[in-house]
Amino acid sequence: MMKWSELKPEAGILAALDHAGDRPETGNQNEKRRWSECFANGCAVAIADAFRNSALRNKTVLPTSLEGGTEPLTPLGSGTQKRIDVTVTDTVLGLEVGVSLKGLNFRDRSSGNFDKNLTGRMYELTDEVRLVHEHLPHAFMVGVFFLPLASVDDKTESASSFARTNIKLNERTGRLDPALAGHASRCDLTYVALYGTGDHAGVARGACRFQNTDTPPPKIGRPKIGQTLSLSETIDEIVAKATYTEDISWAEPEDV
Repeated sequence: MMKWSELKPEAGILAALDHAGDRPETGNQNEKRRWSECFANGCAVAIADAFRNSALRNKTVLPTSLEGGTEPLTPLGSGTQKRIDVTVTDTVLGLEVGVSLKGLNFRDRSSGNFDKNLTGRMYELTDEVRLVHEHLPHAFMVGVFFLPLASVDDKTESASSFARTNIKLNERTGRLDPALAGHASRCDLTYVALYGTGDHAGVARGACRFQNTDTPPPKIGRPKIGQTLSLSETIDEIVAKATYTEDISWAEPEDV
């Protein structure tokens, strides 16, 4: 079975790291925020490019480049704009798939953990998803949290930041029926994306695997490669779920 040490960089994620530049590990909050925004913008382009190579290639996918960005989305009737990081839209149907990216990219100085601001990020995600689903209930919304690989063993006794993020995301995922108002804030799918920063011994900078939060994470340590997905596999899974339709079984009629 393949191991993390054997992974090659994901080209799009590596490009996002290059775009963000040197990680300000000892920088102030503004420096870390700017780095995280640049990294997220690069990841949005990588994910959008993957959609453009999927079965949804004939749709309008944004962003097209780092310079292009994503236009603010105004769900019908909401009167409020929200900038969703990656959007797949149809001329007639409107928003079909939206992907919201969040990140916990740096350790907390006091605890050394990555999940200090996890609750705030969860509120941001659920607010975005709620706004879209309340006015576009059939839009398929996906949440992706990016974490450095070091988040898998940042704690020695309690669940790692990676494991805790996986669990908290899963609690906010899955809608029984788009018509249920109480499920408007829930994502349709969520993933935790672990990426190599180049500082983790034996793991390539830009190596990245996505774990569907339906998959139980290890309490501490890296998930097995076989339980995770590459970027292209993740997009294929999203497209398959977003475009799934129930097969109808027909009975044979009475003989006449």
